[in-house]
Amino acid sequence: ARVDTSAQVARRYSQDVAGVVELDELVDAAMRTMHDALHVRRGGLILATRDDNDTLRVEPMAHGMGDMPALKGWIPKSSMVYKQLCDRRQVLLQYDLEYSPEYNADTAPELLSFFRQMRMGAYAPILTSGQLSGILVVGTKINDKPFDERDLELLSTVANQTGIALRNARLVSDLRTASTSMQTLNQDLVRTKERLEKLDSVKTDFITVASHELRTPLAQIRGYTDILETMSDQKMLNLEQVSSLTGNLRKATDRLERLIGDMLDVSQLDTDAMDLRFAPTTIENVLRLAIEPLTESVKQRKLTLMAHRLRGLPKIEADMQRLVQAFRNVVLNAIKFTPDGGQIEITGSLQKNPDGMQDEILVAIKDSGIGVDPKNYELIFEKFFRVFDPGLHSTGATKFMGAGPGLGLTIARGVIRGHGGRIWVESPGYDPQKLPGSTFFVALPVNPPEDATRIAPFESGIIPAVNTPEAPAISASVNMKGTKA
Repeated sequence: ARVDTSAQVARRYSQDVAGVVELDELVDAAMRTMHDALHVRRGGLILATRDDNDTLRVEPMAHGMGDMPALKGWIPKSSMVYKQLCDRRQVLLQYDLEYSPEYNADTAPELLSFFRQMRMGAYAPILTSGQLSGILVVGTKINDKPFDERDLELLSTVANQTGIALRNARLVSDLRTASTSMQTLNQDLVRTKERLEKLDSVKTDFITVASHELRTPLAQIRGYTDILETMSDQKMLNLEQVSSLTGNLRKATDRLERLIGDMLDVSQLDTDAMDLRFAPTTIENVLRLAIEPLTESVKQRKLTLMAHRLRGLPKIEADMQRLVQAFRNVVLNAIKFTPDGGQIEITGSLQKNPDGMQDEILVAIKDSGIGVDPKNYELIFEKFFRVFDPGLHSTGATKFMGAGPGLGLTIARGVIRGHGGRIWVESPGYDPQKLPGSTFFVALPVNPPEDATRIAPFESGIIPAVNTPEAPAISASVNMKGTKA
């Protein structure tokens, strides 16, 4: 059979790669040439990139002949490997790396390991404008014979022919990557702009909502005090009337106090000033205390609220009062956006956190309500945000589509993060007619991290224990099932 000279192989290879601008196509052409001319089992291309003035970063391309490992290595410019490939412009043999004293004494163990894991036999430098831009690599021959002088000359010739094509292909790849990054950046900027516009409108909406929220109880207080004053002047008051009027006054002041308390809580979150006092408790206790004040509203709205798979979960370290507040806000949100007759289901489970290192308790609060648009997954946790026209604002802590100042989920997120936990929402979408529902997830570490917002633990007896295993269901329409997960 006729044996082609290096010049003939190089000429055909040059024709093959003329006009090639894709890295994968370039590797394919080089590997076809190596297989036909040298009859090697494996081969590929290593990309070389200057990390700094003293080091080159080398990374094998996944595309090649045979398996190419996902590695990353660094070649110091002061090393014999660099001198052989770049200064001498000669092929480097794996045999020399392993057994030549010239390389053994000079090459770092990490670099030797890099080349060993490549499982190749020879490395030919690809130079562009005098700089090492890549390395053409080949494994052993099919007949297991060592590389001779002709083989090394042919490998070096093909590597020389690859330089211009590799530069063009990398340029196209870099331009494509830059274009993709620019598109992603533009999309991020559009999303950020939309988010900022929404948050800016939220500030305006807050004036409308806060005005309504503040004026309503103030108007009630003013109205009832005027009535008391008038009836007192006319000597028309009796004990029953006084009791009724003062009861209404208390409701108005309680509502005003809750609003001011929520605003203060949010201001503490904004300044990282909310201190948490940690003590052992259980998720079952926390949720029972969170749900109890809502039972009457649940019954009036004919909602079905079930909580199960909470008993048997391990104890956690938590600020009981704040965690009850956080879960109550999330459950209250589910109540508000679930129509009368709907269902809310709370379940608990034990799992590993995303890093798989620590145990955490996952609580899912699922409702059959109006759902959440995916584009608002993050915005609903921003203070004062609301998905509907604030001009249609209707006060009501638990009535359907009623609205407060828009601080509940913000406070819940802040408290849960303060415990080293996470909160997020998942929903098929927002649809007030089809009612796709949504599920809020709260993940809490069994043992909070050291950097959790915490101060001295509670003294014994400050928060009373709740002995839930023997406690009955909260009401006919609110059921705390004690089944284990």
